[in-house]
Amino acid sequence: MKNLLITSTIAVCVMVGTASAQAIKVAYVNSATILRELPEAQQVQKELEDQVKAWQDELEKMGQLLQTEYEDYQKKQALLDPTTKAAKEKSLQDLQQRAREYNAQKFDTRDGEAVKLRERKLQPIQDKVLKAIEAVAREDGFSFVFDKISEATILLYADVKYDLTYKVIDRLKRGGTKSK
Repeated sequence: MKNLLITSTIAVCVMVGTASAQAIKVAYVNSATILRELPEAQQVQKELEDQVKAWQDELEKMGQLLQTEYEDYQKKQALLDPTTKAAKEKSLQDLQQRAREYNAQKFDTRDGEAVKLRERKLQPIQDKVLKAIEAVAREDGFSFVFDKISEATILLYADVKYDLTYKVIDRLKRGGTKSK
């Protein structure tokens, strides 16, 4: 992904250098700021946090149950006959396995429910933001708009006069109409 962005940036620079007859305008937005300022994105973020918290609480209960059962087993281990001891060890392993599976099911970074839920809930908002960026860019005559991501800056330098972030936020909050 990063290589694609670097390649795109180089391509834009080459086009800017070779486009003598046509003026090319380049701008940027900070999508993280846009999403942070957008009320519907804030609502989705709260819903996601609440759901993840519920899943974390459930996982914590599983861990506490496992810990309690293990401590109980440790206390009684010497007194248990081999069959009961083996059954208790199997039960502990099963509890531990269920906790691992639950953790993977909910929090796997590629296909866990948390990732899928986030993608599903944010996709309509991201589509709306992209349309607003496109509309603002067209109105202001920009040929290219980059995303200056807070965590991984793609641009090495950006003059603030080309920052469309707050124009996009304004458009989204007004419901898609052009500012006067």
